[in-house]
Amino acid sequence: MDLDKLRELIGIFESSELSEIEIEEQDRRIRLTKGHAQHAHAPQPIITHIPVHAPVPAPIPAAPVSQPAPGVEHPPAPEMEEGVVTIDSPMVGVFYAAPAPGEPPFVSPGDVVEEGQTVCIVEAMKLMNEVAAKIHGTIVSVLVENGEPVEYNQPLFAVRPIE
Repeated sequence: MDLDKLRELIGIFESSELSEIEIEEQDRRIRLTKGHAQHAHAPQPIITHIPVHAPVPAPIPAAPVSQPAPGVEHPPAPEMEEGVVTIDSPMVGVFYAAPAPGEPPFVSPGDVVEEGQTVCIVEAMKLMNEVAAKIHGTIVSVLVENGEPVEYNQPLFAVRPIE
């Protein structure tokens, strides 16, 4: 990753509400973590370079938490009808329902989508990433607003599969 891209990433990260982000590119993995600020300004990112070939420890399952931690807001999980699945965000970024401002959305509730069909765009680091449907089905609902920031694996669409 070149220095300009890294500076841009740090700028985006500092202005976001994220506390940590990890990006893997070629033979490097970069993790940015907001720690405690040394000044009265915004938290400073901690940059860690981890070789990609280093073993990654397996995640430790956490006990279910009945209430969110103080100061942490979690969006409510959408309630899904039986048989309805979601199309999730493949990355952290900004959700766009249409290919460009003023154009109609890629899909709307009631539309039938084919596997591989583009359903939205997630912008990350000034790159527009098309998100494709993983199944053939009918869009039941759009779960996020256009221009809204999204997290990795956040549900974007509810879809009823068509056999």
